[in-house]
Amino acid sequence: MMAAAVTSAAGARNTNTATIALAGPTAPLGAWPNLGDWVSFTVTFPKQLESKNVRIQVACYQNGNLVYADAQTYTASFELGGSASQWWSNGGGATCVADLYYWGGNGSFNWLATTQFTAGS
Repeated sequence: MMAAAVTSAAGARNTNTATIALAGPTAPLGAWPNLGDWVSFTVTFPKQLESKNVRIQVACYQNGNLVYADAQTYTASFELGGSASQWWSNGGGATCVADLYYWGGNGSFNWLATTQFTAGS
């Protein structure tokens, strides 16, 4: 499992501190996470953003091609690959990026933090 903060050029940046990290499994599972596993994230962000509907978007890629994406509230769990995606069809591993963000009142995308991890097949 690799979880590291990376920089993203997408959207406006909030100057307050926010973090996102892949939350580990509750029991040792060997190689984790994998296609079909449920993952969640540990996040921090300024309390004043609580009312802004802070969300997480997970996007996974194989050879630079998007094969899975989902966006939900920051408290949600994500099934890697979903129930039907190109990743399910292809199988194999993927490189995934999870972005913590919220939409501003004017429809602007406000990026807060990013983490990247590798998921197996």
